[in-house]
Amino acid sequence: MGTATIRRTQPAYVNTYADVMNYLYSMPLTPEVKDAVGRRLVQEVTEPALAEVFAQIDKISKLRKGWAGKGSFAVSPIVVRNLKQVLLISDNDDWVGWNISPDVNATIGLQSKSGQALMSLGVREFSYYSDKDGVERGESHVPFSAETFLRIMQQIV
Repeated sequence: MGTATIRRTQPAYVNTYADVMNYLYSMPLTPEVKDAVGRRLVQEVTEPALAEVFAQIDKISKLRKGWAGKGSFAVSPIVVRNLKQVLLISDNDDWVGWNISPDVNATIGLQSKSGQALMSLGVREFSYYSDKDGVERGESHVPFSAETFLRIMQQIV
C-alpha cells in the first residue's frame, strides 16, 4: 500500500524563526520578495529598536478619524509610507533615542527621549527642532526624502 503525501499550505503553529522562514519560502512569491522579507525578518529579530518602530507604525496606521477625539485625523497612508522608507535605510541605533507618536493633524511626530529634539513628518515635507548642547537649530517645510530625513534625525538626537 502506498503512502500519500499531505502538504500543508499553512503551518499548524509557528514558534521559531526557522518555522517563519520555511513558511515564507513556501508561499507563491517571487524570489526577490522572499529575500526582501527574509532580510527584514532577520533585521527585526536581531534589532529590537527597529522591531519596536515597525510595531508602532502598524498601530499608528490603523488609527481612524476621531482617534483622539473630535477633530483628529487618521494618519495619512503616505506619511506612514514615508516613515517606512526611512526605516528601510536605517539601522537599529538610529531609533534607540526616539519616541514615535501620531499627531491629530494626520502626521507623525518624533521626539527624542532626551526631549531636546522634535521632528514632524508629513506627506511631502517635514520639520525639525533641536536644542542640542545649547545650540538651537531647526527648519520647517523641508522637502521629504528618506535620506535627508534620516541624516537630520541622526544629527539632532
